[in-house]
Amino acid sequence: MINMNREIPYKCSCGGELKKSKVEVEFFGINFGLKDAEVCTLCGSEYLDQDIMKEIETEVKRKNIFGLERKISVTKSGNSLVIRIPPEIAKFLGIHYKSIVQLFPVDKDILEVKVIS
Repeated sequence: MINMNREIPYKCSCGGELKKSKVEVEFFGINFGLKDAEVCTLCGSEYLDQDIMKEIETEVKRKNIFGLERKISVTKSGNSLVIRIPPEIAKFLGIHYKSIVQLFPVDKDILEVKVIS
């Protein structure tokens, strides 16, 4: 979050004040740079206007990744944990049976997967 300034006359759903600000915007790994937003001074929620959301939606659709996000359960096989990749995501990534992928723990709650072959 960068450059907190002007207050907005309405409040965030948490009750905090909203202020106009510039924020770094990234969706689905696409960096949209610094954009105008309303940011809550209490909870930190960021609200983007309709034009910016339209720009993000257009780019995500252009890259054919719109609607690919999924929540899946982790299962177990022997001593290993298994994450099943839904077929539409596998098709988009070009992953098939016996593909080689590399796992990167990015943070405590983020796992990145890179397709090797």
